[in-house]
Amino acid sequence: MHYRGLDLNLLVAFGALMKHRSVTRAADDIRVTQSALSHAIDRLRKHYGDPLFVRAKGQMHPTPRALEIAAPIDEALRQVSGTFSREFDPAALHRTFRIGLVDYAAAFLLPALMERLGNEAPHAQVTAEHVSFESAKKILGTPDIDFAIGVFPATPPSCARELLLDEHFGVIARQDHPEIGQRLSLARYAKLRHVNIPIYRCIDAALKERGVVRNFAIKAENILTVPFIVARSNLLATMPKTFAQVFSPFCRLRVFDPPFKTDAYRIELVWHRRSQGDMAHAWFGELIRLIASDLRRDFQGLGQGVSKDGTARPGGRQTLR
Repeated sequence: MHYRGLDLNLLVAFGALMKHRSVTRAADDIRVTQSALSHAIDRLRKHYGDPLFVRAKGQMHPTPRALEIAAPIDEALRQVSGTFSREFDPAALHRTFRIGLVDYAAAFLLPALMERLGNEAPHAQVTAEHVSFESAKKILGTPDIDFAIGVFPATPPSCARELLLDEHFGVIARQDHPEIGQRLSLARYAKLRHVNIPIYRCIDAALKERGVVRNFAIKAENILTVPFIVARSNLLATMPKTFAQVFSPFCRLRVFDPPFKTDAYRIELVWHRRSQGDMAHAWFGELIRLIASDLRRDFQGLGQGVSKDGTARPGGRQTLR
């Protein structure tokens, strides 16, 4: 039977009987007579085509079908109840948040985000998926995504956006690179071969103004692999400087400022304006902002650990808390 023919009060009776396993106690809990509660369960049995509860040894025992539907019904009642109150308690939140990640931010944001969720909203879940900028624009405002995080050249008017991190680029090379001395010149940069990281098209746009075209040896869609590729080759890679500095001690890399001017690299939080008024959505967005603020503070110390020639300074701060 279609749910539109269902009296939602029957689900309240079901939840009470599932909780107490006693018609008497369940009726007292929802303040109805025992006869009314029994009648409600009988009507619900017809909807589901299942006994739902059977009496045995003085208790009402749920059938396998009743156990199967108990959690979804409980969640539905919880969400309906929440619409009557403007108070929001993260600890009572049962919800899956979906994040589209357009760039490397997952490496820093997700571990801290899961730590905070475990402490503040232990029943909440996160689905994080790497998506392209074009894909993120298409699915924002649908149930497939709550937030997108990354670099967005433009967003539709239906979306709101907010700066999370303001980055700059760096160039990485292995510490014992045979063709690089104390400085990395533009001529040397143009001569050497590179790792192509497709999402950073702005680098090639900046180089084109100077008549430079990079010679690529490999395309790496996943930025997490790039420091390891550079560490075992004579290739260069141009990537967000903070990310490079995090990996430089472990992979024994030198991190240089690019020998050409590049614009700042802005990592933004984007969401659909349709979510306005969703208290859980607003709370989750604020959690992401707080974590980004902590990361900005950590990132400030990373630059103090690298000298102008790209090598790590003794005692320089090289880790994120």
